[in-house]
Amino acid sequence: MAIFHKTGHDDLHRERPSLGDWLNLRTGWYGFVQKNLDEPMPAGVGWWQTLGNLLLTLLVFQFVSGFMLTLYYVPSPDHAHQSVSYINNRAWMGSIVRGIHHYGSSFLVIVIVLHILRTFFWGTYKKPRELTWVFGVLIFGIMLAFSFTGYLLPWDQKAFWATVVGTRMVETVPLVGDKLVVLVRGGHEVGALTLTRFYAIHIMALPLALMGLTAAHLYLVRRLHIAGPVTKQKGKPVKFYPTQLFRDAVVLLVAVGWLLVLAYLAKPELGEVANPARVDFTPKPEWYFLGLYELLKLLPPQLESVGTFFIPMGMIAGMLALPWLDRSESRHPAKRRWIIDVAIVTILGIGILTLKGLLS
Repeated sequence: MAIFHKTGHDDLHRERPSLGDWLNLRTGWYGFVQKNLDEPMPAGVGWWQTLGNLLLTLLVFQFVSGFMLTLYYVPSPDHAHQSVSYINNRAWMGSIVRGIHHYGSSFLVIVIVLHILRTFFWGTYKKPRELTWVFGVLIFGIMLAFSFTGYLLPWDQKAFWATVVGTRMVETVPLVGDKLVVLVRGGHEVGALTLTRFYAIHIMALPLALMGLTAAHLYLVRRLHIAGPVTKQKGKPVKFYPTQLFRDAVVLLVAVGWLLVLAYLAKPELGEVANPARVDFTPKPEWYFLGLYELLKLLPPQLESVGTFFIPMGMIAGMLALPWLDRSESRHPAKRRWIIDVAIVTILGIGILTLKGLLS
């Protein structure tokens, strides 16, 4: 790189350039990195703005650990449980890799929820960042779909019966529910085709969708830059490097450190192999679906579709339309009372139902 700075592009052809200079001449990577390191951060930007980079890092961990698991995993009812057991108990570092993937999915949900809440309360979904918010909400939906499809793959009792309950909700969709559940399951019951379909969606369709949405989200973040606090802070903008980069590094090290320690100390559980004949098993979904699960238990059977379809679809539609529902010009929470009140009631409701599910 020293040659590049001293002599410029033309001299790279006369003096033998370093590998860095050779790559820079063809890709422009140095200018790209330098531009991002020099990006001015509005005064008041701090630790909450580290969540985006943490999400990206956790996604990389999920992709790498997921790829390593596919080297041993066999997506068939006859071998799925056996292959996961081999990974858990016999493969070199298998339990740690599975632990990273297993606990990493919960870490991702926690971080993306915090990221969404920070964006919401700071009002940064407002003009001109409406599409940035929409892509973020779609990414959140993809994350939940990853969790739902991945839950079945160990093919143990817990995974099987939770999927039976989860896919049964699809049946309550008005007008097309009967056909939709057959499409999702690959038949009328959860079985071999359900497993292969979930596996294909988990490792092919969802990663492609996530990469596209993440690329669009990052492009808009880079184009529109990070929004500052809701009220303008005193002080001049500072460059991303070194202050904000230092915060990012601290948060990444702490979060990834926790994930690795957890994966090392607590081997992910694997129950008995799935047995469709044992109908006495009581299913329980992962913690991030417990709120919906508890809501369904409270509703009478004739209102089941309200809990399984209308409320979830209403919440998704509300989140996607949020930038156009909230017409206030101010980003300050005190000047967006109705939307803040609705959000707090919703958050409390989900939190209480989730806590009820965890304690029951």
